[in-house]
Amino acid sequence: MSGKIKKIIICAGGTGGHVFPAKRLSEMLLQDGVQVNWIGSSRGPEEKICENLGIKFYKYPLIGFRGKSYALKILSIFLLIFATLKFFLEFQIRNLFSKNNVLVCFGGYVSLLGLSHISGPIYIQEQNSVPGSANRLLARYKNIETIFCGFPEAQDFFHGTKTLFSGNLINLDTQKVHKGTLRPNELKIKIMGGSQGAKLINKTVPKIFSEISKEFPEYKLLLSHQCGKGNLQETQSFYDAYDSTYELKLLEFEDSMETFYSNADLIISRAGALSVSEICESQNIAIFVPLKNSIDNHQYKNAQFLVDKGAAFMCEEDSLEENLKNLIIDIIKNQETLEDMKARISKLSLSDENNMIIKNILSNGYH
Repeated sequence: MSGKIKKIIICAGGTGGHVFPAKRLSEMLLQDGVQVNWIGSSRGPEEKICENLGIKFYKYPLIGFRGKSYALKILSIFLLIFATLKFFLEFQIRNLFSKNNVLVCFGGYVSLLGLSHISGPIYIQEQNSVPGSANRLLARYKNIETIFCGFPEAQDFFHGTKTLFSGNLINLDTQKVHKGTLRPNELKIKIMGGSQGAKLINKTVPKIFSEISKEFPEYKLLLSHQCGKGNLQETQSFYDAYDSTYELKLLEFEDSMETFYSNADLIISRAGALSVSEICESQNIAIFVPLKNSIDNHQYKNAQFLVDKGAAFMCEEDSLEENLKNLIIDIIKNQETLEDMKARISKLSLSDENNMIIKNILSNGYH
């Protein structure tokens, strides 16, 4: 580490989509002997993550702006002003003439603190195909060292700034993901409701598979459904409402995503950036159900990356029950389609498998 960056500030908070890539980078930096400080919110899992990693955590009282009521927007602005002053006192005033204060922003409202960062370089990691407002605003008004993009299309939004298609930071050991063999008259299907909008998938899927199991009684369906924390009892009641002949494993959350992605013929999932990246990296075929009210429709764009390459399906929320059922029936009647798609997805990657992000950051020495 001689001559390399020895101190990095992480800005990430709120949702897992921002926090978990930041967690992965923090783990890698700690292994390299880098001191990591983390600025986050009180709403997400970041404080607990920092506690587990032994990272000093700075809690900033910030809330989002877009999609909020007029009153909450005003509150959001006042909290940002307060947080900016707090950020200046804690991280800037002692380092006015230093270039050692390296800031890495992962999006979300907390990343707007980067607008007042004056004591070192700023890096951005954008997870989605359509960049969030905070990252776009930060890139417009600050001199950014590098923007690491999880999807290649995101680069088009950052004109005049150095971008790099790095893929996303995911915590998935693909060597532990076992690839199953597609068998005639059988489908092993994994279902992820997602942390947002889980209820729609959890409610719709039981009815669909009940009807399919009756229409194709000779067909063996093996379902593994991750319904989200706190949703187990309700989702079980959705399944109990229908007669069926399929096998079901219902769980709130799978601790090992390597286990969840193993031996899957088909995955039904939301299209958050990390879910799409992990599914791509595990070389599974998915039916993505984008969250309809995701900001800038970014989940649709995330899924579209793989759909355009013939490596995934997409089924939007409108008329979901009918369209998802018809799509699964088409797959049942044409199983060879899945084999063709697996050949295509095996040539794609949406993860930072070559550690481009950390190598790029640590290749610059600031003194």
